[in-house]
Order: sequence, then structure tokens, then C-alpha cells
Amino acid sequence: MYKLCIRTSYKFSITEEAIEQYAALSGDDNPVHLDSKEARKQGFQAPIAHGLLTMGLTMNVISPFLDKGMTIREYEVQFLQPVYRNETVEVMVERDFGDNDILLKITGKKIKGSVTLQH
Repeated sequence: MYKLCIRTSYKFSITEEAIEQYAALSGDDNPVHLDSKEARKQGFQAPIAHGLLTMGLTMNVISPFLDKGMTIREYEVQFLQPVYRNETVEVMVERDFGDNDILLKITGKKIKGSVTLQH
């Protein structure tokens, strides 16, 4: 018996405007996301994107894999590095078919190289 596996990728950029809009909509106006001095004070080279913003944009890659009526039962994410404004992230997804479940393995990396997140 053969096991079917489908792979695809998706790229998105985190703009300063997206970070500002997310801060306004979510109410998360932590200066580490918006202020260069505060970000450096907390050990980052520049303001960082909100983790949930990055995670939400990552979820766009799975839409084509879900059939109508399907639900996401479990979702885990591990952030391995910060994503800075004006960086581009490439997200790769694999879909494995099990007996009653579909497993999506998602890996994201900055275009410049390092793995940024894993699902």
C-alpha cells in the first residue's frame, strides 16, 4: 500500500504596517514590536513581529489542504527565532493521509536561511 504525501510552499513578508495594524487590532502594543530602542534594550536587533501575527499568516498555507467541513483539532507551534519587520518567511507544508486524520507538517524559514518556526 502506498502512502500519499503532498507538499507545497508559501511566502509572506512581515511589513512595518502589518505589525502596526496587528498591534492596533489586538491591543498588544508592547514596545518590543514597535520601538527600536526598546527592542534593542530587550536583546533584539530591531522590533519583532508578534508571534500570533506570524502564526496567523502561516495558517494561510493550510487552506488549500482542508476540505469543506473539516476542522483543525490540534495546532502546535514552536518559535525558534524572532521575525523582524521587512523579513520574508517561506512556509513549507507536507500533508500526510492517515486512517482518519490528515497530518500537516509545517516548517517556516526566513528567506535568508534559518528555520523560524515549526508546527
